[in-house]
Amino acid sequence: MIKTIYTLGNKYLTEENPSVIQAITLPIARSDDAVKYVIIIDFSIAEKRVRLTPKEIGESTSLELLWIGTADGAASPQWYGTVSNVEYLLSQTIPNLLERWDQEDSYYSLLKEARDVFFLDLGAAKKSDERYRYVFNPSYVDGELTETDAKKAVKEVAKQFQAFIEKEANVNIKDVLLYSLAIDGKLVVAQPEYERLVIAEKLSVFEDAKMGVCALTNKRDLVTGETTKLKFNYYINDKISFASDLEKKSFVKNLSISKEAYQAIMAGEAYVLRNFNTRFSGLPCYIIPDFLYDVPFENVPLHDISERIHQFVRTVKTVETAEDLHREIEDYKEFDNQMDNHISLHFLFYTKAQSALKVNKLLSDVPLTHLRRLSLEMRKAGEIGQRFFGNETFNLGLEPIYYLIPMRVQRGENFEKRKILQVYESLLTNKPLSYQWLITQFVQLAKVHMYAHYSLYQYRSAKKEYNDFQNDFQLVNAMVQAQLFLKLLQNLNLIREEREMAKVTYDLLDADMVEYMETMNYNVAQSSLFLLGYLIAKIGAEQVRRTKERAEALGQARSGKTANKPILSKINYHGMNRQKLVLLSNEVFDKLRQLKIASLQNEAVYAEHKRLFDSALQEKWNLSDRESVFYLLSGYAYGTKRILNGSKKDNPDFDNEE
Repeated sequence: MIKTIYTLGNKYLTEENPSVIQAITLPIARSDDAVKYVIIIDFSIAEKRVRLTPKEIGESTSLELLWIGTADGAASPQWYGTVSNVEYLLSQTIPNLLERWDQEDSYYSLLKEARDVFFLDLGAAKKSDERYRYVFNPSYVDGELTETDAKKAVKEVAKQFQAFIEKEANVNIKDVLLYSLAIDGKLVVAQPEYERLVIAEKLSVFEDAKMGVCALTNKRDLVTGETTKLKFNYYINDKISFASDLEKKSFVKNLSISKEAYQAIMAGEAYVLRNFNTRFSGLPCYIIPDFLYDVPFENVPLHDISERIHQFVRTVKTVETAEDLHREIEDYKEFDNQMDNHISLHFLFYTKAQSALKVNKLLSDVPLTHLRRLSLEMRKAGEIGQRFFGNETFNLGLEPIYYLIPMRVQRGENFEKRKILQVYESLLTNKPLSYQWLITQFVQLAKVHMYAHYSLYQYRSAKKEYNDFQNDFQLVNAMVQAQLFLKLLQNLNLIREEREMAKVTYDLLDADMVEYMETMNYNVAQSSLFLLGYLIAKIGAEQVRRTKERAEALGQARSGKTANKPILSKINYHGMNRQKLVLLSNEVFDKLRQLKIASLQNEAVYAEHKRLFDSALQEKWNLSDRESVFYLLSGYAYGTKRILNGSKKDNPDFDNEE
């Protein structure tokens, strides 16, 4: 992937012609769309006071204030002029800058005077406290230093300074994302010497460089094999066993990088971080374009290419935007055809822990033509739902699919993200999925909704208190979505181990139901359980209706907290074998008679269920226990959907409360 990043960075440097420090500026991480601020902290030496200037963070803030993160390396001294942690500016930034700054530069005297005027020298009782030796004098913000321990003193001063910011700048400190240092109105980051120091630090990996051939430019130059200062981990270089000749200095034999290429890599990484960072629901992801030829586009700005790639990705994240995009594509047909032929995408799913980046999954070389086909098939699957269930929207994009695979969450950490990454890998790279594994996930999904176990899974951000009606509504929707998703995977030939589907002939007058089962390619056993599930939906609806009538007869207001469908308790979510299914089939028949809903239509459905069920039992029963549960619930969801949709026209007294 390093070649991809290099090419992207080289194109950006050539096209935009930014300075190196501008090219490596980073995006400003924000958790929501609320207004956020950067505070310019100006130490005015002449006035012996601190001036604060709040500025709303916009698209150009990162570039204007040269936000490049924290100094490289764990526990490194912090000296950057724009920071996210105000403690740095109130303690170690100026002293560390003084150690690096050219003393002949005019700004050096300002730094020195600012330290002498605004900072207290606490000394250093031990070497580890050396970085906290100098701390801002809180008397300038009407505060007082009471701590004697250097590290604790910094935290105390920072707390008092933040209170000063809230009072003087009239902003909530939670809305302040960055702080930038100025002295007498002159920003540290605006000084030429500051830029020189940053670039020198970034290129310090070339201090011991030797002549060699760069693996990326193919030119002879000073080269390094050190990549630990780069944002992405391209290969293992912190374990000596991976080095050539088992020597640290021989990492350069694994991968040699010239200074020109190294700068392009840094620019490429920053460009990806700024422009190609996205999320698939709870999963952060970088989308990295790979140009398949050296000069993929002439006279096409990189910004335009980036925006078009984002549009393509949005079509598979949420197909709601697909129609607009397909209309738009007509205006850019030549451009998009060129993109299809010249660009593939890498999807890098990651987790960020402090400043480290852990790669969870890298899906490489996904052609744009594949994304086109995928978005088209997603829309087709959604249209099946619309055809059978009215004008409802059924979104089968990557983001909604995230919620079809239940994943346990603990303390905000998704411990089973590998499951959805497995699904994304299948969809994006045409890698088949296990049919039985999918069925297991769908049955677990039904169990989550049935028993409202939302807090244990990725649904914890949903309403904390669902009542039974809402749980049932969520269950029905989830099972319909699961059926459509399974159909999508079948259409994409991404199901592994699925049994061959023999065409089934149905003896039913309900043409819509027959068409639905044929569309879903159900076999005999699946069809029999689908029909049984449909009748369970009918029984459940009647049980709800009778509960409502009894409450009204007694003059009681319904609590709205229970759907009161005892029939659902007959479904065992751990799985149902043949014997349990036979008992359930008989019980459903008895319930139809008992509730007096054994209409001609319901009896016809039961008769067809029994014919297919007996036929499947006479042969070798070919469904696993969990499959049986899934197809029962599929029929239940289909039947409930029809009742809910039909109730608006044919049965206004039916309560479809959500």
